[in-house]
Amino acid sequence: MPKKNAPNPAETWSYETTVATVEGIIADLESGSLPLAAVLSQFEQAVQALQQCETYLHEKQQQVDLLIETLADN
Repeated sequence: MPKKNAPNPAETWSYETTVATVEGIIADLESGSLPLAAVLSQFEQAVQALQQCETYLHEKQQQVDLLIETLADN
């Protein structure tokens, strides 16, 4: 049986889904019911997700700036 190729994370990543994941993590952390190890793990996941969001937004801001600059040149 042939192996299925794993989906490319860049193709399946979604800003909205990532923000929702972070919101879920925040709710879990605020509940106060997680053991310390889980809190640290969840916090690490949230930080990584927020870094992805920041990178995405920075890239999109650069695209918008370029479009505005292009419009201003015309």
